[in-house]
Formats: sequence, C-alpha cells, structure tokens
Amino acid sequence: MPLWDDPPMTVGIYSLTTARDAGGGQAFTYTLAQSACPCLINTSSASTSLQFAQQNIRVSMTVSFQASDITATLTRGMKLVASDTGLSLKIEGIRQGRAYDDLDMPALVYADCSELL
Repeated sequence: MPLWDDPPMTVGIYSLTTARDAGGGQAFTYTLAQSACPCLINTSSASTSLQFAQQNIRVSMTVSFQASDITATLTRGMKLVASDTGLSLKIEGIRQGRAYDDLDMPALVYADCSELL
C-alpha cells in the first residue's frame, strides 16, 4: 500500500485572524478550521529552504496532504499543529502537485512551514 493512501500523521489546521489590540498593535487569533487531517511531516530540502531564504523566511518542514483530504483552504500564515507531538508550524508557502492516473497517485498539496516556538 502506498504511503499516501494511509498517512501516519495528522495535524489540526488553524485559520488566522488579526485585529487591533488595545495598544494599537496586531492581535493574532487562531481558530480550528479542520481537525485530524492526515499528512506526512518531513524536514525541508536544502533547495526549498534556499528558495525562502531569499525572502528572509526560514522554512524547516514540509507537510504533505492529499488534496482530497483537505476541507479548509490553506493560506500563508495559517498554523498546523501535529496531533502526536504538538509541534506548531506556520505555513509560509503552498505548492500544488498533480495527480498521476497511470500510477494511481492522487494530487498532493505541500505546505512549506517554519516552526513556531
């Protein structure tokens, strides 16, 4: 069975809203948009990290989803929280893959993320 048929990890997907706080700054609020979304969490490649380094963004993880498993629309700034470890990740970029019918491989979505400490 291919790994994308039964991903071993899950994440909660949180949407981001911003508002002005009492001091005139930005207040960030994350709201759960989808829970227990199956995925794979991997360390980013050097080329992916280099691509984002040009924008002064440090990308440390890539989270892969089957496009059909995601019900929330992913956008930059959203937060992903790993269900098994509690690892918090901020989405810095999103890439769309293509399905390969000949290989029976579904379309995948890749979220390039930085770790939130």
